[in-house]
Amino acid sequence: MPIWDPDDAEQLTWRFKVVGDVVDFYDTPGAQLDAPQAWVEAVVATARDLRCLRYGRDVDPDRLMWELSIGRTYAVTIGWHGTAGISGFRLCQGLSMNTSFAEAAVWVADTAQAELAGHDFVQWPSRGGHLLCRGRSTTQRSGSTPTRIGWCR
Repeated sequence: MPIWDPDDAEQLTWRFKVVGDVVDFYDTPGAQLDAPQAWVEAVVATARDLRCLRYGRDVDPDRLMWELSIGRTYAVTIGWHGTAGISGFRLCQGLSMNTSFAEAAVWVADTAQAELAGHDFVQWPSRGGHLLCRGRSTTQRSGSTPTRIGWCR
């Protein structure tokens, strides 16, 4: 189900797969128009992370067809086409196409986690069937920024 909105003539949509860390674009709104880099990098990071710490139904991130769309308000809609037993989705929370990588990465990962756990019974990130989430329990260093991870309750 594409996220193209027939009522929005100004909407731009990019469709792509992420294999490893390589983005393979299938559809673009034009050769001169690049997708917002922070958002593409956020999808790449999420797809990379989907390869580990998963419990439940198998998810092959290489087979997901991601879509990134920008409408007349410059808000980003993100989603993927369903494949191999994983349902598709699309969601827009009003984040700007100019959002930082950090904010985009948190939002894309959180959205993917909610979609997988809520509809496809995939716990990610997980250690044996319990979701891990931000803001609880153990502090770990990721680069120079301490992050707190722990079990979601």
